[in-house]
Amino acid sequence: MHTREIPEHILDQLLVGLVFYEAELTLEHFEPGSVALLGDAFGAVFTWLWRENPDKATLLMADFVAELRYYHHNANRALDLEAVLRGLPACLRAVPPGEAREIQEQLRREVPKYVGLSNI
Repeated sequence: MHTREIPEHILDQLLVGLVFYEAELTLEHFEPGSVALLGDAFGAVFTWLWRENPDKATLLMADFVAELRYYHHNANRALDLEAVLRGLPACLRAVPPGEAREIQEQLRREVPKYVGLSNI
């Protein structure tokens, strides 16, 4: 696999773009009461980032949830963290089920701190 270094500020801009793009797709396919559909691109980037820097991956998820609920032009407050976490394992193709559950639990604890709400 070919790799290259990316300056942190460039990585941050790429992640912002991913959040907006994936929010667009997730909101387009969301039905209240169902799980969120997250794309393979989100899963691949999230998995890589989680293994490289779990704190930054947690911030990515917090940004994604905030985009879905508040900032996107089609934001939907019915699309909460639980719907996203229930949909997450389907896009984490290279992650064993036990690790996916650990990720979900950590995100469940940490993401609300960044979004600024205790019950999202």
